[in-house]
Amino acid sequence: MKRTRELAVVLAALAIGCSSGGAGSGASSAGAGGNATGGASSQSATGSRGTQQAGGQTTTVGSSNVGGATGSGAVAGQGGATSTGGSTTGMGGTSSGPASTTGAGGTSSGPASTTGAGGSSSGLGGTTGAGGTTSPSGGTIGAGGTSTLNGGTTGAGGATRLSGGTTGAGGTSTLNGGTAGKSTTAGSGGTSSFGGTTSSGGVSTTAGSSAIGGSGGKGGSSASGGSSGNGTCGAAAGSGPVGTLTDPGPGATDPSPPDPPGITFKDTDGDLVNAHGGGIIRVCNTFYLHGEYFLSTTTDNDFNGFSMYSSPDLVTWKKEGNNGIILPQQSGGQLGPNRKGERPHIIKCPATGEFVLYAHSADTTYQADKEVVYATSPTVNAVYSFKGSLLSSGGAIAAHSDMSAFADDTGAYVVTESGWVYTLASDCHSWTSGKQYSVLNGTTGGIEAPTVFKDNSGTYYFIGSDKTGWRANDDFYSTAKSMNGPWTYQGYIAPQGKLTWMTQSTWVQPIVGSQGTVFMYWGDHWYGNQDTTAPGVHNYLATYVFQPLILNNGTTLLPTYQASWKIDVGAGTWSQ
Repeated sequence: MKRTRELAVVLAALAIGCSSGGAGSGASSAGAGGNATGGASSQSATGSRGTQQAGGQTTTVGSSNVGGATGSGAVAGQGGATSTGGSTTGMGGTSSGPASTTGAGGTSSGPASTTGAGGSSSGLGGTTGAGGTTSPSGGTIGAGGTSTLNGGTTGAGGATRLSGGTTGAGGTSTLNGGTAGKSTTAGSGGTSSFGGTTSSGGVSTTAGSSAIGGSGGKGGSSASGGSSGNGTCGAAAGSGPVGTLTDPGPGATDPSPPDPPGITFKDTDGDLVNAHGGGIIRVCNTFYLHGEYFLSTTTDNDFNGFSMYSSPDLVTWKKEGNNGIILPQQSGGQLGPNRKGERPHIIKCPATGEFVLYAHSADTTYQADKEVVYATSPTVNAVYSFKGSLLSSGGAIAAHSDMSAFADDTGAYVVTESGWVYTLASDCHSWTSGKQYSVLNGTTGGIEAPTVFKDNSGTYYFIGSDKTGWRANDDFYSTAKSMNGPWTYQGYIAPQGKLTWMTQSTWVQPIVGSQGTVFMYWGDHWYGNQDTTAPGVHNYLATYVFQPLILNNGTTLLPTYQASWKIDVGAGTWSQ
């Protein structure tokens, strides 16, 4: 509407100076039968604005190509013939002269298109994104034949995570006669990992083709831009870093009982990594391992805090939180002195983006006052604020010991021993429903150390161990197409009798990369876990067993033990 009013003002001004005999200084008319030498214009871009004298022929003056970013057609002064001896132009008139000048990307055709004094006035759409003012006489196009309105250049976020996908510099092309920019096709990929999926990978639409008058198309804006975790994630490499996981034990090639398996990690300060029975959460390109912190001076396994370490490659670990502690022992209550606190697992709440840590608390017998509790933090690696019991809307607790947590695009869940699945409220601070699935207990009397993951086909896996305390056993699993079942028992995750390679399940971490996804099993080898007199002592010395799961091998997920293997985090692949 604004540009229509401007056009009306321009037309009115021109009408005053356009009498049949020529009006104003320099608005000369040609005689009968004479030719106007560049005065009147034919339809230029949006309509005819020129007027010819009797018998005069019109010439095309400053007609712009679509996308040339001219105004609503270049309007020449009436007749526009040169005065005797001269090229003097009047107000809005034109003089014969060289062909029109184009700006950056626009092109106008026809003779005699230099604007006269005072002739500059933008017509309908004459202004493109950056400049692009045209005169009524249609001649010179200002800098701005290139349109920038919403999309000459792709917006922020055109770069996608993992596989690159940076869009070209395009979006500057005109349809007929403009200068085309570089390709606006996105680079390879366009899918970001862990919440960073971009729409179309930053491919621009319309690619900056200017509308009549130079308005740019919407080209170049990409959605999402690979945002995940605490905030916007930078683009990840298509491959690397590569971590090498090597079991140095004497029975590493086949850690059958009594050979102890596993890796002892040291952090960047040279201290033992001390986080057990927990989980891993990936935020952008960093993995955050969290678990139970055990003291070296006691053997009671009472709660002394939950710890966290970060790594880019699952091998090199750095302390997070307060010197490695993200939830310290409380002054009293559920996680105070002389209490048990175990199985911490962190999710990012799908609806709120808040990081929520779930664990179980109990008295020293593990049986009285056992329930699921939670703590929260706005960032993944800060000290968490303890909130207390995880309750239903009616105030009921989740009365269980071993547990885990899981979140995906369907919602957030807490799973517990004995085959229970709790669906969480949208804020992840309470549960809305809880149901027990007896099939999850397999052929045993119950299940503990549960963990859940989902493969690329959308199948959920529920893994757990038999209830043998700190001693290893043959862990088993079930599958379903929904967290709410129906679940189908599948069998053992490792060859029967291998006692899950001497471990107890705690977590499976999907490592999504540019070439695939590795599902990495984390099992704890509890120190002395075959000692029937005092199992689980000195758990600060528990080792880590990280193994790649094989999901297309029938029912066995860990058919062989990988004594040494490599994980390419960027590619999402593994090798021996």
